[in-house]
Amino acid sequence: MTQASDLYAQRLQRIQRAVALEKQDRVPVVPLADSFCAKYLGETLSVFCTGTAEAATNAQIKAITSLGEIDGFQHATFNANLLSTLWLSKVKMSGVELPEDNLWQVEETELMKTEDYDVIIRDGWQKFIDDFWMYRLDNLGARVGPIFAALPAAIQAWKDIGIVPFSPVIVTIPYEYFCGARSMREFIKDLFRRPDKVQEAMDVAIPVLIEQTRQICRGFKLHGIWVGGWRAASEFLSRPLWERFVFPYYKQMIEAVVAEGVVPVLHWDSNWTRDLEYLLQFPKAKCVFSPDGATDIFKAKEVLGDHMCIMGDVPSEMLALATPEKVTEYCKRLISEIGPTGFILAQGCDIPPNAKPENVRALIASVHN
Repeated sequence: MTQASDLYAQRLQRIQRAVALEKQDRVPVVPLADSFCAKYLGETLSVFCTGTAEAATNAQIKAITSLGEIDGFQHATFNANLLSTLWLSKVKMSGVELPEDNLWQVEETELMKTEDYDVIIRDGWQKFIDDFWMYRLDNLGARVGPIFAALPAAIQAWKDIGIVPFSPVIVTIPYEYFCGARSMREFIKDLFRRPDKVQEAMDVAIPVLIEQTRQICRGFKLHGIWVGGWRAASEFLSRPLWERFVFPYYKQMIEAVVAEGVVPVLHWDSNWTRDLEYLLQFPKAKCVFSPDGATDIFKAKEVLGDHMCIMGDVPSEMLALATPEKVTEYCKRLISEIGPTGFILAQGCDIPPNAKPENVRALIASVHN
């Protein structure tokens, strides 16, 4: 075995032990960064909008490996067009609609109409989404096709340097697709005005999404996969609505991923603190809860510590505004109070573009000293 292969096997085992809630030599560190990498390298953000997947991967590898020794990286590449596949919204691009060094922006408008619920119910999810990509997202498939095609090479590029690309694909539930396509304001209204129609459309979509996820897990031979959530936390909904339109669909998706032998990485933005006990219904020692800083991670440890690995959660504002000493202090607290078992150190959500490099370096170094 080569040195890189040895490192990869060692680091993968360290991450797997964290997921399984087993004792080990140290806490693994598995960050995520995209816009930060371009800023740090002095490149324009358009590398993640109009550049190739190879260029994006190279920027991420070059930046993050120069700041310390990591065990894994959450993604393998990034392109802002991929956000349209998840939000079903158009995205203003750096170097296209925006100046080259301005961060991309999701443009939330009502692209999906109320009658589209009937279209999904009548014609199926796949026909609907194919037409949506083509006619409402300006032939999105032509833009993301090359990124999907390049993903195996991007995954391999991380493996070749001994780093685990832990969750290089993102999947989600119908709630998030509908919320993005309808706009959050209109979608929340739908949950009150036409709840049965929304649920019927969700029930048509979820088996298709689950089967696609199964094929992705098998095709890419994944160790982990993002099961994402950005506006599905119950802080936005009443408990009855959340229990009807959110949780059952996550449960189906997560159980399907676990059945494939893949780790669901629950990358859940917003505040999930009051939902934590529901996560005890997911398979024990098979999932990773990855909050973005809004959820009380210490409460998550209290509720989930004997059931699920926790990943996080150095806040964006700390990485941007604090000192390296403060970052180290917080990371050490996470390692001792959330870990050392059942814990993976990372940022909350994504390292922001204005993060101080010395703070990112301090985050990575904290597991080593």
